[in-house]
Amino acid sequence: MSRVNKLRTVPYFWWLFAIVLLLSGCAAENRNDSNDDSTALNAFGPLTHNSQWYLTHINDTAPENRFALQVLATRRLIADGDASQANAIQQQLAREATTPRQKVALRLLNALQLGKQGQSSKALNRIAGIDLRPLDSNTVQFYYRLQSDLLLKTGQKTAAANSLISLDPYLNGESASKNHQQIWSLLQAGDATTLKTYTNAANRMKREKAAGWFELAQISQSSQDQAKQYADWQKRHPEHPAIGLFTPAADTPKQPTIAENNQGVADTTQIQKVAVLLPLSGKLAGPAGALKTGLEQANQATGNKLTLSYYDENSQSMPELLARAEKEGAQLIIGPLQKNKVEQLVASHASVPVLALNQLDGQPAADNLYYFSLSPEAEAAQIAQKIHEDGMQHPLLLLPSNALGERTAAGFNNYWQSLDLGDAAIAKFRSRDELLSLLNQKLGGKVGSLQAGQVQSLANDPANDPNRVDSIYMLASAFEASNIKSSVDLMLGNSTVRPSYYLGSKSNSSGLKPDVALALNGMQLGDMPLMLNQVPDEFAKATAALPQASGDQLRLYAMGHDAGALVNQLSQLRQNPDMTINGLTGVLHVTTDGVILHDLIWTHYNNGQLSNEPTAAQPAVSQPAK
Repeated sequence: MSRVNKLRTVPYFWWLFAIVLLLSGCAAENRNDSNDDSTALNAFGPLTHNSQWYLTHINDTAPENRFALQVLATRRLIADGDASQANAIQQQLAREATTPRQKVALRLLNALQLGKQGQSSKALNRIAGIDLRPLDSNTVQFYYRLQSDLLLKTGQKTAAANSLISLDPYLNGESASKNHQQIWSLLQAGDATTLKTYTNAANRMKREKAAGWFELAQISQSSQDQAKQYADWQKRHPEHPAIGLFTPAADTPKQPTIAENNQGVADTTQIQKVAVLLPLSGKLAGPAGALKTGLEQANQATGNKLTLSYYDENSQSMPELLARAEKEGAQLIIGPLQKNKVEQLVASHASVPVLALNQLDGQPAADNLYYFSLSPEAEAAQIAQKIHEDGMQHPLLLLPSNALGERTAAGFNNYWQSLDLGDAAIAKFRSRDELLSLLNQKLGGKVGSLQAGQVQSLANDPANDPNRVDSIYMLASAFEASNIKSSVDLMLGNSTVRPSYYLGSKSNSSGLKPDVALALNGMQLGDMPLMLNQVPDEFAKATAALPQASGDQLRLYAMGHDAGALVNQLSQLRQNPDMTINGLTGVLHVTTDGVILHDLIWTHYNNGQLSNEPTAAQPAVSQPAK
């Protein structure tokens, strides 16, 4: 390079360097301005700007703040209903999230958007199991508020209050006061059983303030000695934030509960105004809707003789709902549906007849209290009676190892024991392999060594052999039942002796493949008339009213239909236990204790199809009180 070029290059270099330095200073100044604002921001702090502000500052901010700004932008977009752009940013965040905190942030955003879209249950699953310990205060507060909101949308008011109780230590001043008011409002709508469960859990976990909230809510629902209970509560919780939110009621003379108020069966033939208590919100709103539709269809069929008023049984305590219904002129109450609500109702002071849509263990009897349910215990008792009436002495029950299996076993054996026949043999299983092993044991073979034709206890042993199996009842789908029957047939080999097979409503399936249906040949099945095509016109009405209904929903429709049809005949049926009426759930009759029984219709599989000719209806049996 020549000397001239060198001389030219030096000033040019310094001029260029000066410009770069100047631009760098400006950029640094701009970046520092952005940092001054963004460093004060937290990903789950207050939303102080619109989404565009957050988005435009993402490229200017320091790398450690980019993620937080994107979270804030996404939260604002979700709040504004811009799902498309919110999704796009979440996809970007999913690629960037590497730390545990960032991954939690992404889960919270996903749940927030699912909740906005009406998928609250799915949103709760998304945030389940999050470890809050490494999170900052703002994120923890956001988590509890989001969780409470989602629980409230699913009808879980006590659980929502529990989330706000967990939030409380992070609040102060006016925000804490508002939180206390909201907690108390939610807890007052809780039922006694749920509140007691939460109290016990809080005590086990040594959450003293939480236990105090739940205990006070129980005191507020107590009918006696509120002042004494409240004074004792204050001694144990002298600085509790709920002090001042509750004023104990003055003691009043104890009213008899509905279970104690026996003054004769009230005439129901002229009843017109009916209050219906159903879980119209929460996870049971769908099933309750099917039951409601059946009730309305029955009323329509009779010319709308009844005036039906609906109350959400999840909205208030049972005493408050009953007081409202009676004040608004109800002459009879149908509901509630949930078992714990029925327990509260039995302990209430209803002055009008009540047709509860569930049944309690030991079912307290009262002159104006009726029980109507589709419980697995009741169905199992009818199946036990059918097996006994058919002359069987040694039934084997094949039941899943779960809560439904337990309830079915209890219902079956309650009836079986009443015959002085002891307990039926039961095989509970969790898998197909476990079931086959149990079958080998129960039918007399040796586990792992059974060959075709070796089941001597079933085929050739004398009748007094306690291991002899003459009948099998399966709580299984039609497909499962066909597989079980095929396995037993293989075990029996060429033996001419076969057990009698019995199935219940769980096995009633339409659209079976031909090979599955043929494998069910000879098996007897008990179910309600609506589900066995015994009342085709009524089935057409049901499917027209509920075109997307499942089998379980159609059964609830039938229950609602029969409840509506029974209203004006309850007292007459109760005073004449031999009197019956035909319903969609079966032949209906009422015991002197007020239990509504519905007889199963029995049919059988023939040539791969359920026979159109049912066997004789099996009278329903009342469960012995436990």
